[in-house]
Amino acid sequence: MLTINGIAVVLVVLFAFGDTQTFNFNYGKGRVCLFNLNNNQSPKAKNRVVYFWRGMNDDRDSGNIKTVAFNKTFDNTALTVSWIGNLRGPLGISKCNRWYFTFKGKECANPFPIDTQMHESVRNNLFGSRTVRGFCYGIPKGSVSIGFNVGKCPGHALGNAYTGWITTTTLVITEVDIAKGN
Repeated sequence: MLTINGIAVVLVVLFAFGDTQTFNFNYGKGRVCLFNLNNNQSPKAKNRVVYFWRGMNDDRDSGNIKTVAFNKTFDNTALTVSWIGNLRGPLGISKCNRWYFTFKGKECANPFPIDTQMHESVRNNLFGSRTVRGFCYGIPKGSVSIGFNVGKCPGHALGNAYTGWITTTTLVITEVDIAKGN
């Protein structure tokens, strides 16, 4: 078990093609994650890291929510990132919040930024589970810092964002083989 800032738990899975691998990952009082991966069914996955945070409760409206390190093993692969957790925003009339990923401090340019926006025309305080997911190509192999951030939407006032809120938040990073057109 690896702890980052006292709350993150990491499971690292490296794939060997042709094998079925089951991973039970336990901490605290119960099983957090079960992976049963048959690489014959999913030959594109090369390297996967899963992060979990329980009760993140981040009230910042702008800035970095989390940054994690990922060891990309090949030059000719893409990274797919998935953030699954509660988001709330912007809690204000005509305000907007944007959540987005960065790679080595910059947004993805190939093919596009990986982001989501929430705009409000009435004042609500709605929390809900959201998934922010996308692919990024052209990142060289080696250590890659991957950030999940929140900020202002272009052309709108900054809203009152909230990331997390009591439940488990998950970040999945997968290195995907694109060399064969997969």
